[in-house]
Order: sequence, then C-alpha cells, then structure tokens
Amino acid sequence: MKNNLYLFSDSLIRRKDSSLLCEKLIKKTTEEDELEVQEEKDLKQEEFYLDPDSIIPNGDKKYIPVESVDGIYTFGSIHFTSRLIYFLSQNHIPLHTFNFNGSYAGTFFPSERKVSGSTLIQQAAHYTNYKRRMIVAKEFTTAAVKNCMANLKYHMNRGAHVEEEFSFIEEMLEYVPTAEDVQELFGIEGSIKKTYYSAWKKIFRYPVDFSHRVKNPPNNLINALISYGNAIVYSVCLNQIYQTRLYPEIGFIHEVGEGKLPLCYDLADIFKPIFTDRTIFKVINKNMVSEKDCIRKNGKCFLKESAKKIFVTELEAKLQTTITIDENRKMSYKRLVKEECYKLIKHLNGEEQIKPYISKW
Repeated sequence: MKNNLYLFSDSLIRRKDSSLLCEKLIKKTTEEDELEVQEEKDLKQEEFYLDPDSIIPNGDKKYIPVESVDGIYTFGSIHFTSRLIYFLSQNHIPLHTFNFNGSYAGTFFPSERKVSGSTLIQQAAHYTNYKRRMIVAKEFTTAAVKNCMANLKYHMNRGAHVEEEFSFIEEMLEYVPTAEDVQELFGIEGSIKKTYYSAWKKIFRYPVDFSHRVKNPPNNLINALISYGNAIVYSVCLNQIYQTRLYPEIGFIHEVGEGKLPLCYDLADIFKPIFTDRTIFKVINKNMVSEKDCIRKNGKCFLKESAKKIFVTELEAKLQTTITIDENRKMSYKRLVKEECYKLIKHLNGEEQIKPYISKW
C-alpha cells in the first residue's frame, strides 16, 4: 500500500537510483524560525517519516522506495533539483508545500494526468446550469452537515451533553433542500458550523481555549489544529481528484476563480469532520497534544513541530483505516475520497444520482 511522505524539517530530497533520498539539513536560524527554535530545544530526532515505523534519525539519510510513495507533503524548506521533479513526474507523485504556520502554499503535479474532454464539458455544464449545480451543492452540503452530526452523536452517546446543539443542527438541515441559491446554502452552513464548534468544549476532556472558529491566523491551539488539519485534507482531496478525470478548478458550492480549486474545497467539506475533527478530538482527549504544544505571539498561534508530528501521525492513521462500505466492500478512508470522485463523474454523465458518503457513526 502506498503512503504519504511528510517532511517537517529543512531537507534535501533527491533521486537515488529508484528511490527517494531524504536528508535533514543543518538549520540556519531565521527571524521567522527563532520562535520555534527557542521553544523546542528539547525536541528529539523524529524529523520526517513515511509511516510510524519509518523514522529518520537526526543527521541520518533515509532511502524510500518510490513505488511506496503516494504523495509528498513538505512543511519545511525543501531543496531539490529539476532531476527530482522529472523523477516525481515519471512516477506520478505530487509534491504539496505548506508555509511556516501549516497553511497550504501550492502543489507540483506531474504533467501526465487522466484527462477527459467529455467530463470537462459535463462539469462545466453542471456549473453553468444553476439548477443542476444546486443539486450537487445540496448533496455535498447535506453530507458535510450529517458528518458533523455523526461526530456529535458519537460523543453524545459517550456522555457529552451536546443534545441542544445536535437538535439545532438537525432543524437547520431541513432548510438545505429548499435553499434557492448557493449564498443561502452558505448561510445555513455558517449557522450550523457556528453551533457545531460551540459544542466542542463539551466534548473535550481537558481544558482548552476554544469557543469559536478563527482563521487567518488562528488564535489558539484548537484553531491552529483545525487550520493545519484542513490544509492537509485539501491536499489529500486534490491528490485523489488528480488521479481521476475531474477538474479541481470547477466546483459546485464554491465559486470558480483565478487560482482557486473549488472542487477540492467542496470535496474536503465532506471529509473534514471525519479526518480533521476526529483527529483533534483524539489528540486532545487522550492528552497527546495540549496548550503547551503551541506558541502564541501577537495574537497568532503556531503549533510546535512535536504537535504537528503527533497530529499528522494520527491523521495519516485515519486515512489508512479500512471501513466497511456495504456487505461486500471494504476500503480505506483515503480510497473513499477517490470513490466520491467516481460518484461525481457518474452523476455528471447521467449514470446515477450522486449520494456522497455519510458516516454511520
């Protein structure tokens, strides 16, 4: 099974025969890095990994078979040559980059990809035909909300008193089918998300500073974890879209525009409650990450490298988790994202009505 490769430190990555060679570079402290360096003097050797059993000790090199890599996610300064880019392109491996605070910066995609003129035409036709666009948008929104509700129900059954929030979201969900435009859908979703996040303080078993969602920049530990996790989920969705015949530039809820990938955001909305949110609940409730694992400065909150690694390890484990879809089919959550892409293609081609994935718990 292919896995994602995460690089957290300033690293050199290059081709070595049929493998990727990763090596940690000696870090020169910059003004931007000063904060993390000062706070993490005791940070030990785990600088980048392919999976929990594949750790690269400080100062060592790691050879990774290229056929085992699905995508590369870089969170430090990465040094490479055009020879590496050609090697990644030959092996259909995208390279995702993130900035200092974990926000998505951009992606290198291999030149070869599965393309389909007919799918492009159908995708554009469904976007420009508002009635057809709203059918897909409502289905995506419904699935996203129901997956949030599944999280609340799971914790409600385990003693969290979130009945009031659950009931409100359930009532608001009834307005989705009658929404007349995308702006109204956004309004409904906004009210739901506000209530959903307000319930989190009743789910957490340890005291953390969180009452509502704050972005750009996040102002506390939980908002930093949400932003960090969502950025990875966007990249995972983009990875899977790349492997199908869909075009990330044309979505249905989010508007198209210069430099935007609206289909990626649409698809991510379905899976953020499953990937990001559940990972946050786990690392907080098991006391794997706490307030001491973040750095606050000038109203901004940054995760320490140790917290990033713990979080990514758990999120990657979630992606690799196998679930039962029906009586005869089992697949990983990561594969499930690609399955949603295929469902959308069938819908666009008129083969079957789209019904996005809704979690059973």
